[in-house]
Amino acid sequence: MINQNLERLPEITNDSFYRLHNDKSRYLVLVGGGGSGKSVFAAQKVVRRVAGRRKHRILVVRKVAKTLRESCFALARGVISDFGLTNLFRVNKSDMTIRHANGNEIIFAGLDDVEKLKSIYNITSIWIEEASEIEDTDFRQLDIRLRGESDSYKQIILSLNPVYHGHWILQEFVGPNWTAKKPNTTVHHSTFKDNRFLDEEQKEVLEAFKDVDEYYYTVYCLGEPGVLGKTIFPAKIVSERIAYLRNKKPLKRGFFAYEYEDEKIVDSSIKWVD
Repeated sequence: MINQNLERLPEITNDSFYRLHNDKSRYLVLVGGGGSGKSVFAAQKVVRRVAGRRKHRILVVRKVAKTLRESCFALARGVISDFGLTNLFRVNKSDMTIRHANGNEIIFAGLDDVEKLKSIYNITSIWIEEASEIEDTDFRQLDIRLRGESDSYKQIILSLNPVYHGHWILQEFVGPNWTAKKPNTTVHHSTFKDNRFLDEEQKEVLEAFKDVDEYYYTVYCLGEPGVLGKTIFPAKIVSERIAYLRNKKPLKRGFFAYEYEDEKIVDSSIKWVD
C-alpha cells in the first residue's frame, strides 16, 4: 500500500524538485524566493523517507519552537494526506511528533527548546526550515548530532530565502550560478515560477513587489540575494554587480578614501590610498 500511494510522487511534486527525491548529499541546500515550493518539497522528502525504509528518526527544526506548529508541522501533515497515508501515521499534536506504523518518527523542535533537543537521540536526518534564521554555531551543533551508523544516508536539508549576499549559508555552501561550493553538497535554486501549484493571486502579489519594495522583489520574487540597509548605490544595482563579480576571476584589490555628504559620495574627493 505504501508503494502504491507513493506512486503519486510525480503528480504532487514540482518538476524542478523531483530529481532531489533521490539526492543523497549530506547537505541539500534549497534556496529561493517566496512560494517556490521548496518547503513543501522538503516535507515531501521527509515523509517519503519515513514511510519507506525503517529505522528513521528525522528531526525538523526552526530557530523558535512556536513557529513550527503552523509551518513545518502543518506541512508534514498535509503531505501525509496528499500521499493518502493518513491511516499509517499517528500524530501527537501536543509534543509535535509524527510516528509511522513502521516505528519511524518525525520530531519537531525549536533551537530555543534546549531540554527537548537534549533528549533527542539517534537522529538519521535533519530538515532546517527558514535556515537563514539560525547562526552558523547552531548549524555546527546540529551537524555534530548527525553521526553514527545508519541503514540509510544521512542528510541535512536547509530551506531558506537568500536574505542577503553575506549570509553565512550562501558564503559557505553556494558558489557562482547556484553551484555547490562545499563537497558532498547539492544546491537547488527556485522561484515561484517553478511552482505549478501556486495560484495566480499569489504570483501577482510577488510580482507587485517590483513597484513597491526593491528588496522584497529581489529576494522573494526573483529568489536572488538582497542588499540590506542603506546603500550609496541603489540596492538592485549593488545586487546585480555582486552577482556579476561572483562569476569573474578574482580582481586586484585596494583602498581608496572619499568624503561623504548628504548620503552621497563627493566625486572630487575620491583618491586611491593603496
